Formats: sequence, structure tokens, C-alpha cells
Amino acid sequence: SLGSSLKFMLLLENRADIYPRPGTTMEWDTAAAHAILNASNRGVYQMDLQSELIYNKPDLKNPFFIAF
Repeated sequence: SLGSSLKFMLLLENRADIYPRPGTTMEWDTAAAHAILNASNRGVYQMDLQSELIYNKPDLKNPFFIAF
């Protein structure tokens, strides 16, 4: 069991190919790791795979997502 940010880093280390998160997270749980993934040409997408997570919303909960 690891925190969300550490699971994102497994992607960067090529120790994981995908990180699906069908559970509740908050913006502060994902923002820094999302920025690092974007800098590495990877992303954190909403489950529809059409758009990345959005930040500074009125409701700070993230939708379910998939990172790869």
C-alpha cells in the first residue's frame, strides 16, 4: 500500500505501466506528481481518457483517473 504520489513515481521508474485510480483523491494528493509526469511526457487522465485532471475547481475532489 503506497500513497498516490508514490504510485505515480512507479510509472516514472518503469516499475508500472498504468495507474488506474477508481477511488477518491483530492487535488493536493495528485498535483505535484501530475506535474512531474507531464514533464516526462506522461499524463493523468480522467477515466474517459479525453482530458487530463483539472485543478482549482470549486470542489477539490478529483474524478476517478488513469495515469500512464
